Parts: sequence; C-alpha cells; structure tokens
Amino acid sequence: MKIAIFQANTKDNKIDENLLRYRSILSKLDWDTDLLVLPEMFAGGFTMDTEYAETMDASKGLEFMKELAEQRHMAVSGGLFIKEGDNYYNRHFFVTENSVQYYDKAHLFCLSKEPKVITPGDKHLILEYKGWKIKLITCYDIRFPLWARNKYQSGEFDYDILLCVASWTDLRISQWDVLLEARSIENQAYVVGVNRCGIDNQGNNYQGHSVVRDFKGKLLVVADEDGEQVCYANLDKDRLNDFRIKFPVVKDWDKF
Repeated sequence: MKIAIFQANTKDNKIDENLLRYRSILSKLDWDTDLLVLPEMFAGGFTMDTEYAETMDASKGLEFMKELAEQRHMAVSGGLFIKEGDNYYNRHFFVTENSVQYYDKAHLFCLSKEPKVITPGDKHLILEYKGWKIKLITCYDIRFPLWARNKYQSGEFDYDILLCVASWTDLRISQWDVLLEARSIENQAYVVGVNRCGIDNQGNNYQGHSVVRDFKGKLLVVADEDGEQVCYANLDKDRLNDFRIKFPVVKDWDKF
C-alpha cells in the first residue's frame, strides 16, 4: 500500500485559506496513492476557540476529505475540530469514497485548554482498508502504550498500521520521535505519525518530524524539519507477516 503523508503548515483559525492552499499542493499528489494522512485539526489548527468548531453536516474540512477521496479513489485520514450539540470533539476521520469513520481523541493534553473544551472519546477504532487493519489515535494518545496496544486474538493481530495525527510542538519533539519508534517495535506494526509545522497564534513552534516506521522501528520516510511537504512510503503486507512469523514475540505478550 502506498501512503502519502502531508506535513501541513496550518494557519490557526483560517480554514478557507488553509484548504485553498492544500488543494493546490495536493493537486500534484501521485495518482497511485492509496492513503493520504493529514495532521490533527488540519483545517483550522489546534485551537480551542469554539467559534471555529464545525458540525458534521457543515464541515468544510470533512467535505475537503470527501472530495479528495472521491477524486483520487483513495482513503484520506486526518483530524478536525467538531461540534455535536453542546459538546466538542478532537475527531480523527478516515474517509473513503463510500464511507466516513472516526475516532474521538481519548487522552486530552493536560497542559493545554483541551480538557476544558473537548469531550474525550472512550472507544477504540480499528477499521479495514484494502486488506489492512488500521487503528486510529491522535497526538497525546501515543504516550499511552496500553491505549495503542496491539493484541493477538484467535490467531490474528488486531491491527497492522497505527495512524497517529498530531499537533506536537518542538518542546517535546524528541519524545515524539521515540514514542513512535517504540509503538512500532512493541506492537509489530507499521506506525504513521503526521505532525504539522509552522508557528501557531500562541507562538508555539512545530517542527514536523512526520514519519512512517516499519514493524521493526526502521524509518521508512521522514519529512524535513519546519517544511510543508508531502512524502511517500510503500507498506508491504508480506514483509510484515513474514517478520511476525519469524520473530513471534506475540507468544510472550502479556495477557492482561
């Protein structure tokens, strides 16, 4: 499967401007791309200003994802700031030509306003796409190994790919790098981590470090620091399955 990761320089609270620029950049996307992954809250930035939250039926960000999926015959994954009734969600979407699925971020970042605004999710999402089982998480979730944990049940792994979209600042970027590598190794799965870049309205700097790692933690692709760009990686299901058979640590995984 060919994955494209888009490390976007998101401008806070400027949804129309961001989406217009993204359309231009992504118009050059390789036509054989199977899955495009965008950052957390890619449309309007990691803002807790509820004025910029979108409803499911009127979300410009979600419509943008649907358009890309339909035009390119691919899946699109990324995060949006969503309002439902009186609640707000940091929602990670997975959109295909025929379906919209989503995961609500469970672990809200305690050093931000997020816990005061966002309603946390309490459900995992593992979906199937083109023969791959994919688990969605968002940013701070990557710090919690039990939440991201792969399981082996009835001769099957729960997932093959862990998708993590993020708005992760440069203050802890080295931890981002290590956490993604650790999750890939311990779960024997590909890990895709897509971060934003640029500077937000509060002066926080985002250095990107968007990556794809294989099931041994090996770096397949990494985006440049600070640059808005698209990178590609090819995931090999046969290599993944062969490695799991040859190195069956699953036999010794904890049962709890």
